[in-house]
Amino acid sequence: MHAGYLPVDPKHHGALFFWHFASKYTSDKPRTVIWFNGGPGSSSLIGAWAEIGPFRFQDENTIIENNGSWHMFVNLLFVDQPVGTGFSYIDMGALIHELDEMANHFVSFLDRYIEVFPELLQNDIYLAGESFAGQYIPYIAKEILTKRSKLKLRGLLIGNGWIDPVTIYESYLPFAVANNLVKNNSVLYNDISNQLRICQRALSKEVHVFEEECYLIMNQILSDGAMNNHYTRKEKGRCVNVYDVRLDDTWPHCGTNWPPEMKYLTLYLHRQDVMSHIHVDSRKSEWARFSYSIFKTFRAYHSEPSVKLLPDLLQKIPIVLYSSEYDLICNHWATEKMIDTMTWNNRTGFDMGNGTLAPLVPWIVDNEPVGLIRTAPNRWKWSTFIEEKEALLAVGTKLKILSVHYFGCKWEIEVELAEDDEEFIEEIN
Repeated sequence: MHAGYLPVDPKHHGALFFWHFASKYTSDKPRTVIWFNGGPGSSSLIGAWAEIGPFRFQDENTIIENNGSWHMFVNLLFVDQPVGTGFSYIDMGALIHELDEMANHFVSFLDRYIEVFPELLQNDIYLAGESFAGQYIPYIAKEILTKRSKLKLRGLLIGNGWIDPVTIYESYLPFAVANNLVKNNSVLYNDISNQLRICQRALSKEVHVFEEECYLIMNQILSDGAMNNHYTRKEKGRCVNVYDVRLDDTWPHCGTNWPPEMKYLTLYLHRQDVMSHIHVDSRKSEWARFSYSIFKTFRAYHSEPSVKLLPDLLQKIPIVLYSSEYDLICNHWATEKMIDTMTWNNRTGFDMGNGTLAPLVPWIVDNEPVGLIRTAPNRWKWSTFIEEKEALLAVGTKLKILSVHYFGCKWEIEVELAEDDEEFIEEIN
């Protein structure tokens, strides 16, 4: 395990923070997953400590092993990016705005990382993440494939991804109706329908990664929506959790307080002894799970949405898109529609090439149904859409199933236990 900073913009004192966890078991072929959280502005240490990383918080003072960690099968590299996110930093006034700037910074980070840890060149590399990482990952993949061919990029995994703004914005109202957040043909339904038409007119002129005319759709659902299983709208200051509509949260957070152990992570990463262990200078950076400065600045106004990059990427590497059943903000309806209407390799959607569609079949793990899965061949490549029966975004225990499917079952693992995990728990607790 190692952590620290690497420079990406010396002129403006810009550096990205990283935290690497070695695979618990060695493999016949070393693999590294580089993980990104979304936002823009969400720290990837959320992924490390609340999702796929080796450890969990039992309470404020106790760290335990996460038996659902992806590091059972692969090395994990978490990077706080873009600059200004999490522990990463840059001069005020030098924050970046566009996706190509972000990708350039990230390959600069990889160049520096390889200088210090050249063993990465021997690893198969996978880019993985969630939400707005659906924009980051394709851009970084394109940059690696075109300019850093020495890196062995082998695939992409994107969960509940913000990839195609058009299908996402258009999915909100029907998804809200299907999940009893808005009543069909109600006054609210008609109001949101009118706002959707305004949104669609704006998108018909030019599609941006974010479209201001479309924001009000989600705002109306959250502030004025109908009943769900947990509460009545506006009662006691509650709102639906946008990451799992079966849950609620305090207004106006609506999911950003979730998962609850995040409060322990914030306290932990503000400890001086912890920052010293991971080579953080508290005079330069203080960790926050989300940077509102990045969210307001990184609007990618001149960037093409990443959905436009997928057809070319699919000709070179496999892509796995996985979605949960109950995520609202980056929901599976939008992902399915995006795939169904996307042309790649002279095919549309999940066309098998003979006029038939790849079937959506039950996904069975340990003799239990855990979701639905669809696979389309792409010569030697393949693209998969997985619809989980539980919420995946920010729930690492559910991601364990995906890691076993993708990293555990697809390759044989030579078991050789690494020692630094147990040492770390003893040292930090």
